[in-house]
Amino acid sequence: MSQAKSRLQLLYEQHADELDAFARRRVGRDESRDVVHDAYLRLAAYADPAALDNPRAYLYRLTGNVANDYGTRSLLRSEWTEPDADLDAAACPKPGPERRAESRDALSRCLAALDELPETYRHVFLLHRVDGMAQGDIAAALGIPLRSVERYIAKALAHCLKRQ
Repeated sequence: MSQAKSRLQLLYEQHADELDAFARRRVGRDESRDVVHDAYLRLAAYADPAALDNPRAYLYRLTGNVANDYGTRSLLRSEWTEPDADLDAAACPKPGPERRAESRDALSRCLAALDELPETYRHVFLLHRVDGMAQGDIAAALGIPLRSVERYIAKALAHCLKRQ
């Protein structure tokens, strides 16, 4: 066993219980051991225990920082998830085969509806919705009034929605 590892082990044996009590007051009993272990991992990764003037104080600082990190993660987790949510059973973000088929069908209907429109309406609508061009840029590029661009987009959208 290396000398640095044995010093770290000695520090752990001397201070783990008191650090656990310190962490328990901050994050609770369930996570306090994890906080202490993470603090020791940070110490092992970033510092030579022999080079520290006061390793106990440094460990308290590390433990406090790790406890704050755990508290922040727990707070965010509780804000963004349901308390009883089973995160393992959450739906996969990728659509399944049925959803992909429905999307393809909806796209086909939308394209068929667009084909029923006059060329100018279709062109303006696609420039705006697919290419992401601003209405003012479309008006300038095609040399038509902005009000016409707005009207073409609105009529094309209404037509597509009516065909759905």
